[in-house]
Amino acid sequence: MPTFKEHLFQEYASKSLNRLRSELCNKYKPKKENRFDCNGITYEISPVRVTKDGIEFEISSKIPFEQLSRRASKEKYFESVKGIMLKKEKQPSAVDMDNIVTSLGQNEKKERDYVRLTYSYSENELYNSAEIAKKVEKLKKNPDSIPVIAGVTTIFGRLVLLSIEESLYKKAKENIQSFINANDEVMEKHK
Repeated sequence: MPTFKEHLFQEYASKSLNRLRSELCNKYKPKKENRFDCNGITYEISPVRVTKDGIEFEISSKIPFEQLSRRASKEKYFESVKGIMLKKEKQPSAVDMDNIVTSLGQNEKKERDYVRLTYSYSENELYNSAEIAKKVEKLKKNPDSIPVIAGVTTIFGRLVLLSIEESLYKKAKENIQSFINANDEVMEKHK
């Protein structure tokens, strides 16, 4: 059973990813179930998970095999995207190729391949306790400027949750933009 802290972290991290999903669906072509299409590739951001090490989520993109040249293979495409993403400052903790087969009818199946990136962020990557302590000192005179959070009685606790929400939003947005850029670059090479 999750602790109260884990529950709150889950709630505020989820808020940040929900906000990002909504923005991306508005910016690009929305697809079902919070997915979006950018340049012919479907992307998805998973729900967030709170682990003992911090916060984790996945982003995935469909491998646009039907748009690639005959010389290109799914494996080459995957390895190219993986190579680009592993050179980024914040590398995914895992890069996998998934194959999903959906049964459409008695004799009909739909098969899709995906690049799936897993990102993990420790608490230290999402907020700085010393910086929050400084903000607390400034806000003691006017604590009403910080939103009330049910069950959180301290200014420090509220600032931690708000920092997690904002930091994860910014980091996830950078991750997805890097992923979109990597897919665009690889697709251009393999057309």
